[in-house]
Amino acid sequence: MACGPCMGAAGDEPDGGKLQPIAKRSCTDILCCFLFIVFWVGMLLIAAYSILFGNVFRIIYGYDSFGNICSMENEPIEGVELSGMDMTNKSRVFFMDIRDPVRSMEICVSQCPDEMLNTNEEVKDFATETGSRLCRYDIDTSEYPTADQGLDGPCPEVVYESKNIINRCVPVQLEEFVREFIDNVIEALNSAELISKALADVYMARWAILAMCVIALVLAFLMVFLIHIVAQIVVWLIYIISVVGSIAGTVALWITWKMKKDMFEQLPELEQLDAASRNVQAFLIYSILATVFTVILCLVILVMRKRIAFTVELYHQAGKALSAMPLLLIQPVWTFLILAVFFIYVAAVFVFISATGHPTVMNDTGYVTYDPPSPVRHFWWYHAVGFIWTAEFILACHQFVIAASVADWYFTREKKKYSSPILKAIGRLTSYHLGSMVFGAFIILLVKIPRAILLYIQYKLKDSANEVAKCVLKCLSCCLYCLEKFLKYINENAYIIIAIEGGGFCNSARKALIILLSNSLRVAAINCVGDFVLFLGKLTVVALTAVSGLLIMGLDQDLLFYAVSLFLGCTFAYLTASAFFNVYEMAVDTLLLCFCEDTRINDGSAEKPYFMDKSLMEFVSKSSKKMNKKKKKSDKEDETDADPAAVRLHESPEKSSPTGDGPRDEVDAPLDPAKEAKEV
Repeated sequence: MACGPCMGAAGDEPDGGKLQPIAKRSCTDILCCFLFIVFWVGMLLIAAYSILFGNVFRIIYGYDSFGNICSMENEPIEGVELSGMDMTNKSRVFFMDIRDPVRSMEICVSQCPDEMLNTNEEVKDFATETGSRLCRYDIDTSEYPTADQGLDGPCPEVVYESKNIINRCVPVQLEEFVREFIDNVIEALNSAELISKALADVYMARWAILAMCVIALVLAFLMVFLIHIVAQIVVWLIYIISVVGSIAGTVALWITWKMKKDMFEQLPELEQLDAASRNVQAFLIYSILATVFTVILCLVILVMRKRIAFTVELYHQAGKALSAMPLLLIQPVWTFLILAVFFIYVAAVFVFISATGHPTVMNDTGYVTYDPPSPVRHFWWYHAVGFIWTAEFILACHQFVIAASVADWYFTREKKKYSSPILKAIGRLTSYHLGSMVFGAFIILLVKIPRAILLYIQYKLKDSANEVAKCVLKCLSCCLYCLEKFLKYINENAYIIIAIEGGGFCNSARKALIILLSNSLRVAAINCVGDFVLFLGKLTVVALTAVSGLLIMGLDQDLLFYAVSLFLGCTFAYLTASAFFNVYEMAVDTLLLCFCEDTRINDGSAEKPYFMDKSLMEFVSKSSKKMNKKKKKSDKEDETDADPAAVRLHESPEKSSPTGDGPRDEVDAPLDPAKEAKEV
């Protein structure tokens, strides 16, 4: 399923990777959209079949070995004697031998045994007192003392003290075993009493946690608008820390190597051990590697300093864009709600699929089981694929709405009068580009499915002694993980190109890749420095939220162990900051591609003025003037070295004439706006 030969818009043609301005959009990747709808029709049919023929009460209440669903009236099953019984007052499933629940007979009882019963006499007394009969339905209580005991009944061999867990009688001993395991883990931390107190404090500090969540929302919202102000400061701090730290580390390694070398040479020859010699050689290797790394780092910073300055300016522009469209920051909230509703729907369908099946009598035991038909067993996989595909589709739509809103803001000349960007972006998405989002999501699906299969194989082979197979599987999983990350990055930029240009997915992805490769230094600066700046922004939100939480909870004398409450508040703060800054990051990536398109189709003249903001234009102009001055100065020096007569030419009165009749100095010549933007 490639959705045709990458079906795009009607006007999609190869153009060497250049974006084409469009006057009118058309539907893109229609075949993909059609196939997605067909796939979803299949999912809905599966859901309808599961709801109609699946009995979810069988999962909730359980059923006995004769096909009777507990807590319900049942229809007789042909060939099964004790089927079709009224179990309205019997809502618990009891196992004749809980030690082997798979092969044990199961019956519905009205009450789980609340004490240990060792003999049939005690079972009879329990039935008389509580009315809960623990033997097979056709055995009268008067027959309990003489009835057989065992895995297949009719009476249980031994009855444990039990509790009702999900309408099943689970022995307290099993619960104690689980509790013992949990207690061992808790004991490593401190004690069960401490955890109980922490959980109690979480409940008591619920309003403080809520206050921390509100503070985190406010801080994340403010930090998005402040990040473009502090970005330049943070970049310079990164410069200083990285360079000084690398140089200091390299010097320290060389000093250590010299000290180790001198100490080794001062030892008598008989005491110069091979281990000490290898230690000296190791420090020499470390010092050389550190030196090479430091030199490369300094050269990279030197080469990329202009691009990093451009990154800071893009962050400044992203701050302006989000200031003009503040509602764009709550876009992750809507996406989260849509995903949550979809997850609930998928989980419900999975439950109904599990509840399908007709009663079948097992040949070896004669018990009734509900096995789903053979085709229904494949519904799980079909629905799982649809779940991943649809989830990726929702995330793709989320990214497109952000990109389209920012792109519209950038390419609007009267930005102060621009209104309803998000609604326009959603309208454009639903009208023209749903197919492209489906296509992009399907590409990610093609990588996720093999990854899931490999993870399943790894799980099955976790106890295997074949270390080579384990290593190969881990390498394949790592390669697929990297491929998925790369494709997601390309998809994200393809959605931006679609938002700007309106073409099909394949053509847009190709153009995005060409643009990214041709602007590799800018992209590297944005991805390295920019992501680090955003990470620092997230940490700032978390730190300030933690301080606020400490101040709030510290005033409450009733809270003794509020570390867990503080951790919960900080976790929410980090997730909130990540959601806000992901919008910011998407805006920056969109602005980069918008800038590249703007400088390609416009030249800054009166006929073709730039769409970019004035501050960005000023940055471009200043940077280009400095570059041109250095270039012309270098050209003059080269001319002087090549031809001494050039000195007399530059010193001629004609050039420096105050009347202006002579030729004008090239340094003061007007700059070509299109050339300026391209040089930056």
